[in-house]
Parts: sequence; structure tokens; C-alpha cells
Amino acid sequence: MSQNIRVVVCGAGFLGSHIAKTIAAAQGSNFPNRLVQLSSRHPQTVHAALETVIDHRRLLPPQAVDITKPQTLDAAFHGANVVVSLVGIMNGTPEDFERIQWRGAENIANAARRANAKLVHFSAIGADKASHIPYVRTKALGEEVVFEACPDATIIRPSLVFGPGDSFFTRFARLSQLLPFLPVFGGGTSRFQPDYVGDLARAVEIISRDSTMIKEHVAGKILEAGGPEVFTYREIMNLVLQYTRRRRPIISIPFGVGMLQGSMLERLPQSLFTVTRAQVEQLKSDNVVESFFKERHNCFEDFVTQYSGPLTSVHDVLPTYIS
Repeated sequence: MSQNIRVVVCGAGFLGSHIAKTIAAAQGSNFPNRLVQLSSRHPQTVHAALETVIDHRRLLPPQAVDITKPQTLDAAFHGANVVVSLVGIMNGTPEDFERIQWRGAENIANAARRANAKLVHFSAIGADKASHIPYVRTKALGEEVVFEACPDATIIRPSLVFGPGDSFFTRFARLSQLLPFLPVFGGGTSRFQPDYVGDLARAVEIISRDSTMIKEHVAGKILEAGGPEVFTYREIMNLVLQYTRRRRPIISIPFGVGMLQGSMLERLPQSLFTVTRAQVEQLKSDNVVESFFKERHNCFEDFVTQYSGPLTSVHDVLPTYIS
């Protein structure tokens, strides 16, 4: 491996920008010298924002890619030591999910293999190729093709991700301004284990170090990434109200009504109020780390704590950006 470790972050959004900042900040005598490159369809805006907070010597020029066009990836990954795959969408047709989360993940993995780069791929807790929900099914199919192409890849499966700029807590904080109540589906009993975006970024920073011990810990493994606390959907709405200092009733909407609502809203342009039938269906299941680990699964919390300290509580971060 060269003296400088080149890390390509494929996905220049919320999580990608945090990963880039965390890797660039982790410099010193105890860390390898790492250079970060952002790659996405339009990475220039995020790159320009990062230029104001990252030492320019650590930030490489951005490279535009289209993960559905494999020929665009080879040039972007040339010379990479680590590739971070953040491919994913929340809304779309079944064909969109297959094209992005399954075949897009395959294209990235194959390009990483050709570049002889370590691959870190982000999936999701609950990924299951037997699921009829396109998001869940294609996340699992993506994992499958990642390991086929790169057997030593590391897959990280987060739960709900939070932090400044997130799309969940920020969204419901805005909804609490506009609506006379906050909705939950099916009683709001489904459970989540929110991950702080900074903890996920720390995990990638650790994996990107040039360490044989760390490689042995994560090569060919799936890290089940849950945060330090578990909340029901209703409890999460209470957190939103607590830290925005608002009083609103929390009203449970039956799943059947939610499915009807989703069938209408998913046909309209995406907005603050968008909900899809697939999203309502996902709320029928918990989104937490399993109580036992299957073969090739490791504990995210143990890994991050061992190399970088304890995970971050929702209560430490949420008040800083939705209050």
C-alpha cells in the first residue's frame, strides 16, 4: 500500500460528507495519511462545502460517476485503497431499487475489485432477499453481489441514522411546526435503534486505517449497526416534541389507512408529507440489532468502542439541531 491512503466515498450526501470530514480530521502520528475523494453524479456542491472545513491537502478533486454505468467507475476508483459504497434510495419503483441498490452495488463492487481496493458497503438492518418490500429485498441482494465480487468487503447495516442534516428527525421537527398532531402507524410500537452519523463515520475511519488487526476484525464481515438506545416509533415522536419544545398529540393511524394514504401520496411529487406503502409496511417490523449474531456478523458497538470510544446517545445530539 502507498504511503498515502486514497479513500473514495461513493455517495456525496449526508452520510458521505460526514465520513469525508471524519477521515480527513483523523490525522497525526497515530494515523496513516489519508486523502479523500467524493464521487457521485454531482459531487461538486458537497465538495465545495467540505473545502471550507477540510484541509485542502486531504481533499482530492471530486469525480462524477453514474453507478448504473460501470465504465464511469474505473477512472474514479483508479489508485483507490478504500472505496466506501453509499448507494441507496428511499423512494422509487421496484425497477429503480433493483437498478440502484442491487445492480448499482454490484457495479461498485466490481470496480473496487478491479482497483484492488478495500470495499466498505452500507446496507440496512433487516435486509432480506425474501422480502416483498423492494427496499429491503434489494438491500439484501446488494449484499450478496458485494460479497461475490469482494469476499473481504465489510458491510455496515445501520438502523435509523440521525445527526445535523438528517432526513428523519429534521423532517418530523418541521412537521411538528405545520401539523396539529404527529402521526404514528399501527400504534407506533415498532422499535428503532438510532445510529449517530458521526459514529458510522468513525467506523469507516477505523476500517480505512492500514492495520492488520482491524482488517482481521472486519474482512468479510457484516457489522450490525445499532445505536446505544432503542426507542419505539411513538417514543421517537415524543423525543421530537421534547426537544422542539412543542405540545402536540400523537395520533395512531391504522396500518390499513396508512397503506391507502401511501397509495395516493406515492403518486405525487416527493414532499415533506410523502409516505409510501412500502414505508408503511416496513413499520410493521422492528429495526434493531438482532439479539444473536449469525455467521460472519459482528457487533458494531463493540468494534467502534474498542478502537474509538463509546457510541453517542440521541439525547446528546438531538437537542443541538432540532431545538
